[in-house]
Amino acid sequence: MATQPRIGPGSQSDASDPVPVAGRVFLTGGTGFVGSNIRKALGDRPLRLLVRDRVRHAGLESDRVELVEGDVTTPETLRGAMDGCEAVVNLVAIIAEETGATFDGVIHRGAANVVAEAKRAQVRRFVHMSAMGTLHDPHFAYYEAKWQAEQAVQASGIPWTIFRPSVIFGPGDEFINTLAGLVKVAPIIPVVGSGQSKFQPVSVAEVAQAFVRALDDSSTVDHIYELGGGQTYTYEGMLDVIAAKLGKKKPKAHVPVGLMMPIVKLAKPLPKALRPPVTEEQLKMLALDNASDRSATADLIGRPPLRLEDGIDYIVPRANGRR
Repeated sequence: MATQPRIGPGSQSDASDPVPVAGRVFLTGGTGFVGSNIRKALGDRPLRLLVRDRVRHAGLESDRVELVEGDVTTPETLRGAMDGCEAVVNLVAIIAEETGATFDGVIHRGAANVVAEAKRAQVRRFVHMSAMGTLHDPHFAYYEAKWQAEQAVQASGIPWTIFRPSVIFGPGDEFINTLAGLVKVAPIIPVVGSGQSKFQPVSVAEVAQAFVRALDDSSTVDHIYELGGGQTYTYEGMLDVIAAKLGKKKPKAHVPVGLMMPIVKLAKPLPKALRPPVTEEQLKMLALDNASDRSATADLIGRPPLRLEDGIDYIVPRANGRR
């Protein structure tokens, strides 16, 4: 199976012979886009979901699913939340800093808080969501927070697996749906920057399968896996795929990042629907490739992964005007 090298201090796991997870799984971020798909992929396994508002998510509770209220950024709310759980799947992250939430506070320190409580609760497996392109560079605050979170997981003493997916697509995603909305309404499709940065979009269902594989297969312990889809595209190429899927033939215009950045900053106070389709951090990251020639997706799911054009029918409006 293709694996990625460890970064930072490496593993300090104290379990000499990890075995597949059969007991209750504690899931953070389980109500979000990726988390909802992981819940589905886990089938009948017993779950405990961390939610910030138990009343709001009461409909998720069942004989199989427990809810516990807490916040990864507030460690005292995690106390006892993982007791009796065999594994933790940690997904919590943000892509934009707003309303007091920072990349370091949510992604790095949030992961460290989850790790600390998992150690106290004697959890024996930890599966963590990072991001393709993660690097140790404070200039890229999102990637720096992801890197620091990885270090906390690797130093935990708990047998761990880390996944670094590229852009994730599927019904309900933000990135591809946002680009599709832009292609639908803009008379000219704006291409931020050169448009030549590489992406390897991966299906959310296949990401979910990889997480389940990590829980089932102890050979995944203490490895970092990059997850990419069936084809690599430039950013401009992704726009072309989306436009073709929508049946749109429109001219494109390149917009320099230096011109776009002040527009994005000025638009931050506006409602989300009125902001540009990228954040400040995403603009910076467009200068970096988000693809890998060492993707482990095919090995983990047992077949070639989907290409973007084969998995985005959900962006096409239906006859009644809905997707």
